[in-house]
Amino acid sequence: MIIDRRHRVIKKITITGAIVNCLLAASQIFFGIIGHSQALLADGFHTLSDLLSDFIVLFAVKQSSAAADEGHPYGHGRIETLATVILGFLLVIAGLGIGYRGISSIVSSQQSNPALVTLVFAGLAIFAKEFLYRYTMKAAKQVHSNLLESNAWHHRSDALSSAVVLVGISAQLLGVPYMDILAAIVVAIMIIVMGLRLTSKAFAELIDTSLDIELVGQVRSLIEGNESVREVHSLRSRSMGGLGYVDAEIRVNPRLTVSEAHYVAFSLEQAIKATFEQIIDVSIHVDPLTESGHDSVSDLPPRTEIQEMLAAAWRELPCCDQIEQIHLHYLQSQVEVDLVLPGSLSTADYSQQIDRIIEQAVDLKHIGKVNIYFSR
Repeated sequence: MIIDRRHRVIKKITITGAIVNCLLAASQIFFGIIGHSQALLADGFHTLSDLLSDFIVLFAVKQSSAAADEGHPYGHGRIETLATVILGFLLVIAGLGIGYRGISSIVSSQQSNPALVTLVFAGLAIFAKEFLYRYTMKAAKQVHSNLLESNAWHHRSDALSSAVVLVGISAQLLGVPYMDILAAIVVAIMIIVMGLRLTSKAFAELIDTSLDIELVGQVRSLIEGNESVREVHSLRSRSMGGLGYVDAEIRVNPRLTVSEAHYVAFSLEQAIKATFEQIIDVSIHVDPLTESGHDSVSDLPPRTEIQEMLAAAWRELPCCDQIEQIHLHYLQSQVEVDLVLPGSLSTADYSQQIDRIIEQAVDLKHIGKVNIYFSR
């Protein structure tokens, strides 16, 4: 449900940005050409790259929204990350092209004074891009989308580049030479820096970089706040398409039943997802042992062998065939045994036979203690 809502929001925001960018890019390129402004023309191609990025975002959202399947058990969120990488590379390439054109113009001493009308569209671009930045960033924070946040910062960089264009055109109209071309080069540098920034962030996600340290600390505090948890043994996290995945190992009382231990883990998983909307997948592993306890318990025999040992030890005891249940607790280097007997054996007449059952069991290797319980 969260993922569906997230994708609807991203799609709506991105389509709005695409419409604005389409109209703005056409205006900037047209008036950059007829107004003889390299800076406005460069900014127009910058806006055109935004339009391309919008289409990449829409494609990524559609593909990444596909449900998990056998070949992709964690879903398709990495498509969103990959799209961010592609977007970053495209920005770098566009910036290099614009910068090269500007430097070539300076080297060849080619310049022309821009028309006054180019100032109008430089100012219009600043207003439009700042609006898109605020509109997109608000949605990005609501749905925890790295891709949408990247697009928002892209809009902000465009607003700043348009401000540089406005200054460059104004300075050239006032008689300062090459300012329009220098503004185009500054815009190119800003585009390259933004592209590298987006690519770096996406690569960090591709190599399973942890979620924000503060967020991970809050998750740990929530788990430790559960009264059944003795210790958080390990806590790992990663991001996929801006959404969080967490797995943790917790220590609990080794005498908890399987169902209660499962209840503790399930409750924690639900609480984490409800508290932190960014985290959509949680896996809690329950561990009754310390790290050193794992080494000692690995030497203990499995249940089938213990049952055979007990059956052999109790072969001559008359009431051993009335044992209803045998529960085993693997605790450190010994196994503790719980025996459930019929309530009819709880009288004094059977006390000696029950004592023999306990004595025969604790004499066996690996058996530490025997507890007797009676059913009703």
